[in-house]
Amino acid sequence: MRTRLVYWAAPVGMAVVIAAIVAFSSGAQAEPTLPELTAEQLVANVAAAQPAAFSGTVAITTDIGLPDLSALQNLMGQQMGGLTTLLGGTTQLKAAVDPTVGARAEIDSNTSAWVAVANVANNDAWAYISDSSSAIHLTGGTGTLSDPATALTPANLADNLIAAASPSTNFTVAASKTIAGRPAYTLGMTPSDAGSLISAVDVFIDANTWMPLGVDIWSTQLAGQPALSARFTSISYSAPPASLFDFSAPPDATVNTVDLSQPAPGPTNTDPADDIPSVKVVAGQGWASIAEVTGLPHDLAAALADPSQLSPLLGDIAQQTAAGTEYTTYLGSVLVTPSGDVFAGAVPASALESAAA
Repeated sequence: MRTRLVYWAAPVGMAVVIAAIVAFSSGAQAEPTLPELTAEQLVANVAAAQPAAFSGTVAITTDIGLPDLSALQNLMGQQMGGLTTLLGGTTQLKAAVDPTVGARAEIDSNTSAWVAVANVANNDAWAYISDSSSAIHLTGGTGTLSDPATALTPANLADNLIAAASPSTNFTVAASKTIAGRPAYTLGMTPSDAGSLISAVDVFIDANTWMPLGVDIWSTQLAGQPALSARFTSISYSAPPASLFDFSAPPDATVNTVDLSQPAPGPTNTDPADDIPSVKVVAGQGWASIAEVTGLPHDLAAALADPSQLSPLLGDIAQQTAAGTEYTTYLGSVLVTPSGDVFAGAVPASALESAAA
């Protein structure tokens, strides 16, 4: 299981875990007039909406307090290239989904490309990074293979946030917006209790299809703009060409094929470093929950405890304290204790220190 998680994390997971995510639309637009709905009605409409085919461009802007990571090409052994802009900066993501055919997401920069494609008929998925000319080919994962291709879309982000929010969240309906030329309701979400670094989440929902078109995540540490934001800048609900969901790795690419229908290889020895990591909530609740991760591979835990092993840049954002090594952003913190345990949450580092103690 741990091996599979590493495969997923290589192309997309790192950006999602640290960053979970467009610049504000340029030019002022008149707010559309929409029929009044309660927050409960709006959430119900989103939940009841049927998956729709679409294609479009998503602008992703991240400002979570990290230094310039543009020089970081290698992260934990993976050539990340243009994906580092997901940790700080603006990224254009092209997305296309047809629920009955497949899903595709693509990031192109001046120097690199990242592509994730899932094909329903083939029951397979690909994740390709041009920097390392490497690809992961996933097979046999019925019902799960669209995940890497849709992870960074506003609809996926919003669905996960809404599902995880209750009952620790106050829901409101704020002023309507125009997103990608379409009228949209604004669903506001704020924590019921203090303690979280996340002050609010705004979800912009298409008034006709009930599909989320944008997500803004606000921090208590950053005024005037969201720390993470993803919005469609253009969208079409026409079915994308089926050819978009056919993918083959370039001839010179190194391809790692993983059959998800087969059991994951078990540990070859009794070294505790080979145990499957476990995660449990040990303090707080709702938006201020703190999770403890135990059983990480020894080399990974050691690298997190001494970030200079990963990259000098990561060493710059870590702080050594009596409690361990701390990583802090506007939206969350991570504490790695000397014993190798990891505490994480959307809370200040001081709260992690208390939980670890």
